[in-house]
Amino acid sequence: MIADLQLEADVAETIHDADSSFAQSHPLQIAVCLRHLVAGQDFVTVEFDDRQIVTQILDVDSRNARFIFDAGSVADDNHALPGARRLTFRSLPGGIRTDFTTLDAKPVVFDGLPAFEAPFPSLLYYVQRREFFRVQTPVLDPYTASGAHEDGVSFRLELQDLSLGGIALKTADVRFGSLESGTVLRDVALQLGAFGTLRLDLEIVAPRQLTTPKGDQRYVIGCRFVETPGSAERTLQRVVTQLETKRQSLATRR
Repeated sequence: MIADLQLEADVAETIHDADSSFAQSHPLQIAVCLRHLVAGQDFVTVEFDDRQIVTQILDVDSRNARFIFDAGSVADDNHALPGARRLTFRSLPGGIRTDFTTLDAKPVVFDGLPAFEAPFPSLLYYVQRREFFRVQTPVLDPYTASGAHEDGVSFRLELQDLSLGGIALKTADVRFGSLESGTVLRDVALQLGAFGTLRLDLEIVAPRQLTTPKGDQRYVIGCRFVETPGSAERTLQRVVTQLETKRQSLATRR
């Protein structure tokens, strides 16, 4: 028991360069951060015993404070992982750094495929070095962005997240895989459900490509608003506030 407590203390020291104000310790807070990784299908590096695998978080069980992550691509690493005492997880999706260390993972089967299950960490660092706070947008009735691609063909993409400074779009459309940072999409119509429609120019700042667990290619395009008129900013503030309030309400029920 004393050894485990000491190891927990050591774990808390592993992320020595993170600001303590970004440390999450409540299981519900940790669950929310892990679910952000699930929702974004973000890649995570797991380091252990001079080895590492690249994985994705597949499921989060807040009731039992455990999570499931995908097996790696190298059989030897997957075989060695359950014997590791300490696992350090690192991810940097869209400029948001997630770091945590947990103890002991066991092999499981998830959706018929090999995976691992591990307990929540005692501390998780969710370091958002952004000017604006971002929130996940609805999944069942998604917000959309529509306009004209630079080739003149119209598009209609779903929003993945939203902030006062910009949005992230998600699509399987291969045309968006070649867009570069600095590209400006003019007069894009943002349909924000009950909040109505905003028309804004978007500058692409962080395009990236994802591979789903099924092997499909997806593109996530981080964009900033070129200019936000006062009326648009007030609408965005209401949207962000409502979405975050709803998220917190759902999290407390889990």
